[in-house]
Amino acid sequence: MTRAAAWTARAAFPAMAMALAGGVLAGCGASPAHVGPAGIDELTIPTPSPDPSDFTGSAENAWFPLRPGRRWTYRQELPTGSRTLVATVLPGRPAVDGIPTRAVRWQVLEGGRTRFAMLRWYAVDAAGNVWWFGQRLASSGPSLDPLARRSWTAGVHGAEAGVVLTGTPRQGDGYLNASRRGVVERRSTVETLSATVVTKTQTYRHAVATLDLSTLAPLHVVRTYYVRNVGMVAQSDTESLSSTIWLLRMSNG
Repeated sequence: MTRAAAWTARAAFPAMAMALAGGVLAGCGASPAHVGPAGIDELTIPTPSPDPSDFTGSAENAWFPLRPGRRWTYRQELPTGSRTLVATVLPGRPAVDGIPTRAVRWQVLEGGRTRFAMLRWYAVDAAGNVWWFGQRLASSGPSLDPLARRSWTAGVHGAEAGVVLTGTPRQGDGYLNASRRGVVERRSTVETLSATVVTKTQTYRHAVATLDLSTLAPLHVVRTYYVRNVGMVAQSDTESLSSTIWLLRMSNG
């Protein structure tokens, strides 16, 4: 479904509104028939055999910073209420499928309790592309990503790492985030490079907006917004029981 040149999306809750400048291809239906070119054609996405030589050096992705100690505090609005989420880049470089990664721990703060939600492993290649190498979810408790509800590890049981965000995002680029048959089939398409995100605490401009879908969760249409030198500032899920996540604050640890 093609939108008008100036397209505005408002979340189910008034905490956040997103304005996407330029033509946008929005998701309509259960799942995409085609997610578009990768924009990084020399790479295989997802990759069955990552090359450690591609992940040497100190390359970073400005829209997806992974420096140890970086912490993001979010507010998640749900139909049943709200809760606080905290994502922290942990020290160390755990190896996954032969690649040194950065681990990001997600916790939920609710009712005076702090609960572990998930641990995700990422690695940045020499070109600044952020690859997702797996996740470990809490055995019980809240699920934060409606498009990836099970644990998986690249290189195990046929699971393959994919790209979350390229080093140089381009409108229209599409790629698989991860693949393991029946477990995770998550994919993203870059909708715009100039989104405006308005939350209760701040207005962000020139955000990269991705449309995120999964053949395993066809009712969910997720949009994620990234800001340079900040990271993810908002995310919305437009399934019938909608939710929004928006950034409260960021610290460097």
